[in-house]
Amino acid sequence: MRKFIMSDIHGLGNVYYSMMNYLDNISKNDTIELYINGDMIDRGPDSAQVLLDIKKRIELNRYKIVYLGGNHELMMYQVFEKRKKYIPVGDDNDWYDNGGWVTDYGLDDILITDKEIFKVADFVSKLKIYHKFSEKINGKNIVLVHAAIPLTVKDECNLRISDDNDEVFYCVWTREYDPYMPFRCRVGHKNFFTIVGHTPNDNVYGYEYHRNQNYLNIDGGCAAYAKGFFAYDHIPLVEIKDNYLRILTFNNNNEIIYGNYFDGLRSIPLSLNELDDERKNLNQELKIRKLVRLPDNIIGYEDWIKD
Repeated sequence: MRKFIMSDIHGLGNVYYSMMNYLDNISKNDTIELYINGDMIDRGPDSAQVLLDIKKRIELNRYKIVYLGGNHELMMYQVFEKRKKYIPVGDDNDWYDNGGWVTDYGLDDILITDKEIFKVADFVSKLKIYHKFSEKINGKNIVLVHAAIPLTVKDECNLRISDDNDEVFYCVWTREYDPYMPFRCRVGHKNFFTIVGHTPNDNVYGYEYHRNQNYLNIDGGCAAYAKGFFAYDHIPLVEIKDNYLRILTFNNNNEIIYGNYFDGLRSIPLSLNELDDERKNLNQELKIRKLVRLPDNIIGYEDWIKD
């Protein structure tokens, strides 16, 4: 069994489909599981398509996919709960302010009817908040959560986006230096090795280890890339093993640019032969669309520009 993690793709179809095609090829010969650590939507131009693709893959169940909710999934859920109750939601809501309008308009274009769109919102409402793995690093179980781990971690998570309470809020929104963190939840936890996203890092490998707090940040900066900071082009795909992680770094051009082993203390590069073997699992026919800054400061695809 091979277990993989991706996080914070934010509607960037180029890297999402590159990673998924890689995993599809791996799954032809190995049994795999994919764990998604939230914030797959908003800001990026393929937000609706990415969300619908994940939903369809979970329904088809070709291999196990566990989708955890992030703060962007929570904001989407909150907006649609109001719409179901006919509570007016203006364009100045938190979701739209954080790039949710891309997801909303995209769903409206693809699905057309409110009934189908509400089915997607119901799917998002059921997302769990964290996942505890049996695998360990440095003797501590690995726990995956979007932003911060609750003070009490159960073997099976009982928190979902639809709970929409303080604990869910802090688990998907907390950052390391938030003043309320010690009283609600922690980005790191002394009893677990925590893997989070939420806060973009600019490490060339796409991940950043905070030794003092004992957590690994794997938000490679897709949200920044989708806002026009094109230097953020280092998105990690993490494979969980007992006692170490194996991390491949993808970019938005269907390439694997780095590979590392990480044992909780240090990173060790994959050999060139190992890296070349992994690159063989990429789909070389995948169509990559170039993201550019369009008029009105919107980030979109180059081929959206019309004469």
